[in-house]
Amino acid sequence: MKKITPLQYAILLYEITLKRSEIKKQINGFLGILAKNNDLGKIDGIIKEFEKYEKKQKGVKDVEIISAKPIAKDIKAKVLEEIEGEADLKETVNPDLLGGIIVTVDDMMTDGSLKRKLKELSEVLT
Repeated sequence: MKKITPLQYAILLYEITLKRSEIKKQINGFLGILAKNNDLGKIDGIIKEFEKYEKKQKGVKDVEIISAKPIAKDIKAKVLEEIEGEADLKETVNPDLLGGIIVTVDDMMTDGSLKRKLKELSEVLT
């Protein structure tokens, strides 16, 4: 029998939560399947995949802003204005960037960091 991935379990769990009727019985059945397949150890991965899948189904985008210093509220607001729909924002400070920002929306990254610009300039000059 082919192994069931955490994502496959997460999708099943998501479908169960949509039905709402007899949810306790459905969740117990789900846990029974995990136990029967010796997959209780995958629960952390299932939860992680469930959260990602649920966001995707609801159209929520994962947005990360990486900057050399904490970002001002008006800049965060401008970045979020450009994103269609709801966004789950994560901010990261990385002093190695020197300046500018890197914005990642789901799997697409826009690198506007000073570090990248200096690297490109160095490549042109050499």
